[in-house]
Amino acid sequence: MTGLALYTSHHTAPHRTALDTKHLKGSSVSDLEQAITKKRNSLKTDRLDMSFGELMSMFSDGDLLITPEYQRVFRWHPFQQTRFIESVLLGIPIPPIFVAEDQNGKWELVDGLQRISTVFAFFGLLESRQDKNNFPLTEGELIPELSGHTQDTIPIKLKTTLKRSVCRVEIVRWDSTEDVRYELFNRLNTGASPLSDQEIRNCIFRAYPVDFNSVLKEIAADDKFYNLIKPSESKKEQMFLEELALRFFAFKHLTGEFRTTVPQFLTEYMRSVSIGATPLDLEVERSYFASFIDFLSGRYGSQIFRPKGNFAQHIFDSLAYAVPKAFPTVEGNEISIADKIQQLLNDSEYQSIGTSTFSNTRIRNRMNRASEIFGDASRN
Repeated sequence: MTGLALYTSHHTAPHRTALDTKHLKGSSVSDLEQAITKKRNSLKTDRLDMSFGELMSMFSDGDLLITPEYQRVFRWHPFQQTRFIESVLLGIPIPPIFVAEDQNGKWELVDGLQRISTVFAFFGLLESRQDKNNFPLTEGELIPELSGHTQDTIPIKLKTTLKRSVCRVEIVRWDSTEDVRYELFNRLNTGASPLSDQEIRNCIFRAYPVDFNSVLKEIAADDKFYNLIKPSESKKEQMFLEELALRFFAFKHLTGEFRTTVPQFLTEYMRSVSIGATPLDLEVERSYFASFIDFLSGRYGSQIFRPKGNFAQHIFDSLAYAVPKAFPTVEGNEISIADKIQQLLNDSEYQSIGTSTFSNTRIRNRMNRASEIFGDASRN
């Protein structure tokens, strides 16, 4: 019996009639094929086999970009780094890296950070990561004798082997009509140290016409904001504060419904602001956010978002959505805002909705209830 026969004999799928099959061969199939063909044709890709020595030269010349923000999340520990160097020396096949080509022909690393950074750091090229640069190897799983060796002590023959070893490079060309860098980061980011959604956005939207990314990072560096949220070190590393600032602005200006997941909604909003498609006066927005944080810090402290100990994302989101729509300024409205916050936290209907951060319906229902309490007459 074939694998297909085994599959069909053990899985109960709906029986498809001749009429069903005929329908599937009609317009829906044609539309699907056209949609896929159109999207495929909008992407221009290529692949090359290149030595690590060539990639090192490109990096040194500024033609291969690994942004400082991206280098920050080079997280492999010495055992993982040694294991990769060992694999290259032994000729064990390694996965490809993915790059996106810009209009100047430069390559931006999209996937393969840990592997590429390991080689670059071993040869002392990652000047922004002195804690990783020129690292000594540990004992290899197959070659214990690697222990303690650096690029200065490893035999020249092995050093040359490393530089001449070949890596497959998958390239998204600059004249693709789709900006798929975020999707590449997101879909390929499956390693042992995956990036958070905001870390990916930080890598992607750092060099757009509107420097929204820098504003989020400046807000995240504010001590008053940090003390209000009190993120763990891992959360801080994953740019949780930057994402909260993004959530605030995105929900502050949200007037419609979610048509995607919240992470995708946030990504689309950040992209839209960054390319100038969604006009945003960054100084005005930053000023409002600062007054909002000042008010919460002075009135409540970190307890406002931790009524039960853990950070309550739903309260932050609800206030980000409701407060600015009801109160164009925080100054002068502190007493009214505090009164509404108290009503919200005591509201049985709001509490009954639940606190899931993954259900679009619950998220929007909480926001709508908060909007009702805050008296936003323009709620959709």
